[in-house]
Amino acid sequence: MTNWIKALTEVGMTRIRMDAICAYQEIDNEAKMLIYTSDNTLFEVIENCDDITRILDSNFNVE
Repeated sequence: MTNWIKALTEVGMTRIRMDAICAYQEIDNEAKMLIYTSDNTLFEVIENCDDITRILDSNFNVE
């Protein structure tokens, strides 16, 4: 089963496949984040960035 995250983006609530994520970064003093996927899609997350970063860091074993 594929893991997904739900994130509020500039276009509304979005579900993103974890295995499609290639990179993510916090911007605007960690108030927003960018998520890049393997099909060259870019999502700008606008809420709960700290929670999503923790989930992604845990999933990708980032210390």
